[in-house]
Amino acid sequence: MSVTLILRKVVSGGLAAFIFVLSGCSTSIQLAVKRPPMLNTSGINRIAVMPFEAQGASGEMAKYAYTVAASNIQAMNHFTLVDYTEIERLRRSNQSVESVVDATFVGRMTRTASGSEAKPYSWKDKDGNVHSGTTYTTAVEVDFNYSLMRARDGSLIGPVSKRGRRSASSNEGYPDPSTLMRQTIDGELRFVGRDLAPYTSIERRVFAVDKTPNDALKADMKNALAMVKVGNYKPALEAYLRIYGQYKSVAAAENASILHESFGDIQAAADLLKEAYDATGNPKVKVAFDRVSKIIKDQETLATEYSDKKSQTEKTSVSASEEIRKFLPQGAKVLIYNATPDNEKANIVLDNVTADFITAGISVVDRDQLSAALIQEEQMTQMSGVVNDDDIVRIGNATGANTIVILGVEGSGAMRRLRVKVLDVEKRVPIMQSDTGEKWQL
Repeated sequence: MSVTLILRKVVSGGLAAFIFVLSGCSTSIQLAVKRPPMLNTSGINRIAVMPFEAQGASGEMAKYAYTVAASNIQAMNHFTLVDYTEIERLRRSNQSVESVVDATFVGRMTRTASGSEAKPYSWKDKDGNVHSGTTYTTAVEVDFNYSLMRARDGSLIGPVSKRGRRSASSNEGYPDPSTLMRQTIDGELRFVGRDLAPYTSIERRVFAVDKTPNDALKADMKNALAMVKVGNYKPALEAYLRIYGQYKSVAAAENASILHESFGDIQAAADLLKEAYDATGNPKVKVAFDRVSKIIKDQETLATEYSDKKSQTEKTSVSASEEIRKFLPQGAKVLIYNATPDNEKANIVLDNVTADFITAGISVVDRDQLSAALIQEEQMTQMSGVVNDDDIVRIGNATGANTIVILGVEGSGAMRRLRVKVLDVEKRVPIMQSDTGEKWQL
């Protein structure tokens, strides 16, 4: 079966479609489909690729696996990479690595094995002379795994386990097992990027043929397919939709859904396939519908989890600002007070929420004004960093604020979260307080 690529590339709806005519077989197109990674790496932007550990396996192959993994991850151009030596330096000093990376890529080489076999053979040439020789075969097996370890709490994302086998034969001697092991590692780590970051998959869609005895339907399907073959997708889509409407042809519905995909209208493809399946119960249509539904689900994941590269602290800041603003009275003048001023993440949240309020036109007490009020009331020395609501209300009164937002960070690791309380200065009561939900996690 020969494959002829028609030299035309159709780009629409963010998808590139390449038209193929499979001689004597079927027509297909290839679509570029965006997919989320196998592992949930949402919120991870900075990583360090650490050297692979060798656990009962070759240290040389562990070093090689690290080199390949680091190179392939760098080629993805998705993460900000931090040199692993900086992570090792911080750990030797018993310092947290969280300010440097969001996660570390860690790998373990767990098994490297090789075996060899020699088999004699003989043959006769055309003159009847007997010749002999030996076939030398080397076989190898490599097992390893890798994960991402979150810097904040040491929890693992993964692992992904790999087992690769390879063999080679020669009449000149045993093939080198180290070379085979390296080739095996290359193959197993070729798509490491698909485990860690969103990627684009090139997928083939084959146009269906309606095997109906209806000559008019056959002619219409043939004409529609002819338009596909020359890249006239829009009129081809209209033709398939018309055929489906007239004949309820399952093949026409499938083909129209493919063309909807090529234009990036995945929902239209799903709606059409669902209609056709509900009407016919055809299992092939169900397979196509499930495939398109998976693409829709993947797009939702990409939009919600990977559309931006904000850190978890920045995402929590945005969520906190939106939540706080729901409870602010009209004409609010807000004092934003950081109850944990020595905490770096608390200061980041304070800056982000303040900036967001100012952008939204909400009056915020200037920090210089706050400092002056603290000094005037001698709160800086009296409170020693520990305050209660009455203390902060007095500060709010001194600055002219009618609403106070108290921010602070509590807990550590996986339990670390942002604590927020909003106080009505006049009534001296809280009007909003954060809970222990995920949206407050830092």
